[in-house]
Order: sequence, then structure tokens, then C-alpha cells
Amino acid sequence: MGNDGTTNNTRKMSLFNKIPWTFLILLYLAGTQIAKVSLDGVPGFILIGIGVFVLFAEFFKSGDIGVSLFLLDVITSVVGLVVATILLCYLVWEMDQPLTFYHWFGYAILLGDTILSPFNAFRTALRNFGVGSI
Repeated sequence: MGNDGTTNNTRKMSLFNKIPWTFLILLYLAGTQIAKVSLDGVPGFILIGIGVFVLFAEFFKSGDIGVSLFLLDVITSVVGLVVATILLCYLVWEMDQPLTFYHWFGYAILLGDTILSPFNAFRTALRNFGVGSI
């Protein structure tokens, strides 16, 4: 019975590690743009909450991962950063919409994830292999 709980817990962790949480910010920003919802007030605070959750989830996720999940994490981080850059450029150049603090906050979370998650995974790999840490 104890083994079933461990297997189930590992399966849940594996699913948690496979989800690219950074896309949650992009989906929220794109959804508010499509629905023409201003990010002032409650929607902006929801974005901040999602951003903090995503940053913690991605940092936790990059703690102990294998090679395939590391590559998936790096690729999704870079793709998320590219899509966020395209979204910001579209808002500025095509929609002539001024960017608010919340747009920049979401972009900063994506940029931070792109930089910090691979760094944390690399640091953890060094620790696991007994090489030393940075």
C-alpha cells in the first residue's frame, strides 16, 4: 500500500513538471486582450497572483528534473518569451495601446522564468552529480 501512494505521488509530480506554467500568463494576457478587459484593478491583481504562482511553480519544477524535462522546460520558456515579445509588439505597433504596469509585470515574470529556471536546474544538476555549486 505504501508503494501505491509513492507511485501516485510521483505520477502527480510528473504531470506537474510537464505543464508549461508560463503559458498561463500568456493565455491570461491574450484572453483579457481579446475580451477587451482593462488590466486596471482586479484583473491586474489577478495577473499578479498568476505571475507569482507561475514563478514559484516554475522554480519548484526546475529543482529536480531529468534531461528531457529540462530541455522541455528550456524550450517552453524560450517559446513563451518569444510569444510574449510578439504580443507586446502587437499591442504597441498594431493596436496603438499603451502598455501598463501589468503588461510589463507579466513580461518580467516570463523573462525571470526564462533566466532563473535553467539556472536553478543547472545548479541542482551540479549538486546531484557532486560537482559543486555556483
